[in-house]
Amino acid sequence: MKYPYEFQQQDVPLLEMALAILMLGSFMNDLLLILIYNVQIDLTEKSQMIFSTAFIILFMIKCQKMRLTIYLLIPAYITLIISKYSSHQSYIMVFICLIFQIGYIFLVMVMPQYKYPKPSGKYLIGFKEIKLKNGDMVSIYYPTLQKSKIRSINSCRNRDYIKQVYNDFQHVMHWRPPIMFIYWMLGFLNKVRVEDIEVDSPIIEGKLPTIVFSNGLGGLKDHYSVFYKEWASNGYQVYSIQQEEVTIILNEKEIHQYKIGEATLENQLGQQILNKVKMIRHQQLNDRVIKYQQLLDYVYQQQNVDLNKIIGAGHSFGAATVHRTAQIDKRITAGIILFDPWFLPFSEDTLNIKLSVPLLSVNSETFRLRKENETPQRYSIVFNAQSKKLVIMIKGSQHLCTTDLVYKMPFELKMFTKLNNLNKILQITIAHLRLSQYFIESLSPQKTLTKFEEFSKESFRQSIHEIEYK
Repeated sequence: MKYPYEFQQQDVPLLEMALAILMLGSFMNDLLLILIYNVQIDLTEKSQMIFSTAFIILFMIKCQKMRLTIYLLIPAYITLIISKYSSHQSYIMVFICLIFQIGYIFLVMVMPQYKYPKPSGKYLIGFKEIKLKNGDMVSIYYPTLQKSKIRSINSCRNRDYIKQVYNDFQHVMHWRPPIMFIYWMLGFLNKVRVEDIEVDSPIIEGKLPTIVFSNGLGGLKDHYSVFYKEWASNGYQVYSIQQEEVTIILNEKEIHQYKIGEATLENQLGQQILNKVKMIRHQQLNDRVIKYQQLLDYVYQQQNVDLNKIIGAGHSFGAATVHRTAQIDKRITAGIILFDPWFLPFSEDTLNIKLSVPLLSVNSETFRLRKENETPQRYSIVFNAQSKKLVIMIKGSQHLCTTDLVYKMPFELKMFTKLNNLNKILQITIAHLRLSQYFIESLSPQKTLTKFEEFSKESFRQSIHEIEYK
């Protein structure tokens, strides 16, 4: 497989740039008329300009779904209104308005977005969505030969997801902002689209190897489409179930105790809070496993599934879900792929259960070092695979490197998750693709993992991994 190491950055969003130039142009025109030519603008003209600008902004928020730029757009618009109605007589207000508008233009220009890497396989990628009997939504990606009229979808198609995130805030906040602000803040989710798919196109004939995927805590099932499309283009069908649970489980007092150092992982209060987290997450893990098994029930009823080649895969909490399912359910017949698994939800009596299927575990450098995850004592669970196993830590990697978000909102991730180098992070997502495909190809009895070093030299420009394998 060949992947580009240089990622093509998408063009500056033309709609946002047009709005920014329109606002700045209106402002500069006012200054030119008032301050230089002493032309007074009557109230009617002011109202018309303000109404027109407001209409464009609302249109942008509705259709474009602003990113962090909205936090400069709104104050830029408000200061523009105030300055207009005062006929730009306040030099301080003029200066503030200019700062916000120039800052808005600058932010629109510098916030990068990247195009998804193209799948390397020979097939087009089909897509359809189904609902299980229990109400869970499942996305299916599969190889197809026929193009469709619909070739992209929003990855966040359920407004209830944002309501759930909003309701989670009640655990940690006495006061919550109006929900419309949450919709604005999370509007970027609708900018993250699943692209280059053929919606409802027919699947190719024959029994296909199948991957069953579980998303991470608070995640969305279609935010891993780069992997789904790569696998589907190479002849696999992928079932991805939407798994949801309460993400914030500590109350405001407990979070404050951690912030001020009253509760730590080394004292009794901190251990009590951690035990509470373990108990709740353990129950959530059990609920996830049940839903994952119900998806397996559906998969086993399909005529086009090769039952001897079913692979479980997941990210974070989803990886823990897959690992736990593989411990108790033999219907995962070929192996499991774990991206940055989170083993804190495992109960003590399940840590040493042996796995009978091959295992690939690809881990980020930062997530595995967090003390509250109780690594490395819990992480030794990955070595319980009795068959082939490949355990890798990618240096410099972050927990969200496996998601589509790193392509569509890298600037925000760099701010909030301390990403170091965007180009390296994007390269690491390609490393995950290569590793997963390499592992899948090695699952045949004739192949082994002993040539991983040769594979890594061919795959990566530099050594960015640490490995343990048998």
